[in-house]
Parts: sequence; structure tokens; C-alpha cells
Amino acid sequence: MVQINGEQQDVALVAGKTLLAYVTEAGYDPVGIVIEKNMEIIHREDFDKVNIDDGDVIEILHFVGGGQF
Repeated sequence: MVQINGEQQDVALVAGKTLLAYVTEAGYDPVGIVIEKNMEIIHREDFDKVNIDDGDVIEILHFVGGGQF
């Protein structure tokens, strides 16, 4: 199994995909996110080089701006 944002994912559906492929399919804008894989921050330029593997724990954090002072 692969855990993504605290939820178990079927390894057959996600394993072998790059982080970029996964986040794009999931609807994230790769420019506005940070990905942590197994407690290590992955640099944006490496999203297309790093694969999702069985047993991985992945957190995808996206930032939003807004508000007034």
C-alpha cells in the first residue's frame, strides 16, 4: 500500500507513477505544492524523476493566499 495525505491507496493504481504524473492526474498545480516522500522534501524539479513505490508515505501540501490586513 501507499499512503498519500493520510489515506491508503491501492499500490496497483499509483506505484510506478512519477510524483508529477500523480499530482497532475489528481488535479494539483505542481507550481503551488510541496511534496514530502518518506519524510523527505522533494524538489519541484525532481517531481518527474521520483517514482511512487510500494510502502511510500507521501504528503502533498498546497498553499493558498488571500486575506486582508
